[in-house]
Amino acid sequence: MAIRISGPGVGLQIPQYLYPSELFNAPYDYATNRVTLAPGDTLPLPAGELLVTVGSVSMLQFLDPITNVWTGLASDRGQPIYVRADGFTTRLANLTGCPVAAVVTGGGTGYIQSSTTVTASAGGSTWQPIVGGQASVISLGSAGANYSIQPEVFIPAPPQPGIPATAVANLSAGTVSGVTLTNVGAGYLSAPPAVILPSPNDPNSASISQATVVLGLTGAGAITGVLCTNNGAPVATAPTLTAGGAGSGATISAVLLQTATGASIAGAGVGYGSAAEITTVGGRPNAGAYTNPTTELTGYRPRKASIGLGLTAGSLTSIGAIYDGGLFAVGVAPSPILLTNGAVTTAATVSLTLGSASDTCTIQQL
Repeated sequence: MAIRISGPGVGLQIPQYLYPSELFNAPYDYATNRVTLAPGDTLPLPAGELLVTVGSVSMLQFLDPITNVWTGLASDRGQPIYVRADGFTTRLANLTGCPVAAVVTGGGTGYIQSSTTVTASAGGSTWQPIVGGQASVISLGSAGANYSIQPEVFIPAPPQPGIPATAVANLSAGTVSGVTLTNVGAGYLSAPPAVILPSPNDPNSASISQATVVLGLTGAGAITGVLCTNNGAPVATAPTLTAGGAGSGATISAVLLQTATGASIAGAGVGYGSAAEITTVGGRPNAGAYTNPTTELTGYRPRKASIGLGLTAGSLTSIGAIYDGGLFAVGVAPSPILLTNGAVTTAATVSLTLGSASDTCTIQQL
């Protein structure tokens, strides 16, 4: 086995070509450890051990083998991330301005998996609808006994492409009083056999009587999930998603990933101190008809923006530096909030401009 040599005076290797460019259809590149991704750009990570640093709006993603779509929208900006890549299943992506997910606001009726389609009105994004196959809790087979820590619930994944169901057990006086589905899933062909297992940290593990739960399926004939298989090109507003096929009545909203690219001052206000900035609240998708936050992103936590403001005599006069444009999976646009060290007597009013931005990332081979 090869051993990496290191020590005083031996640093990381100088940038190499990320890909074997002489191979047919291999991406063409140069020997560098930095790359700027324009909105909508993605870059598969080359095989090997890497330190990856994402920029302000890019993200590290992996190809989920269950849903068969790229997953991960966390943007841990500026922090080196160790990645052992295989060349195909991890990537950097700048998806600002692109739809990244869909929220099913109404499932409709009469849909058939083989003939159902979902198309976007603009941007060229592509979508995989899922019909039926949502998990539901029928009953507790047994409440169990002697738990002191909530046990863990494991539910098998559905066939590809599907959305895995997840659940948590509710504990009362040492017994399981119920099971709550935190993701109802989609695409199950039969009711999955859930298992309730004691926490490995439960001090009563030797005396626990195991609880059981019985699951069923709901959502027959309804569109229960929509997966984004290609994010397409950046667009100014979220595209309209239209369901086609044998059924009718489904309503689906695309979730657009955006960052703050600027702001404007509508009212200067009075009483602002020596410093002021804009931050934000909100900017996540609306809840859908079903509970699948891992794919619909209804559980996505936006990253707040931080934008400097210029002041003159306690009033806002200009928009300063964008220290962080934030990152929003927009269903309801984020609201700007003004922070200052002064005693405000007349509130200023500002508005945000949301859109897309280029971003520089670092890929350092080890």
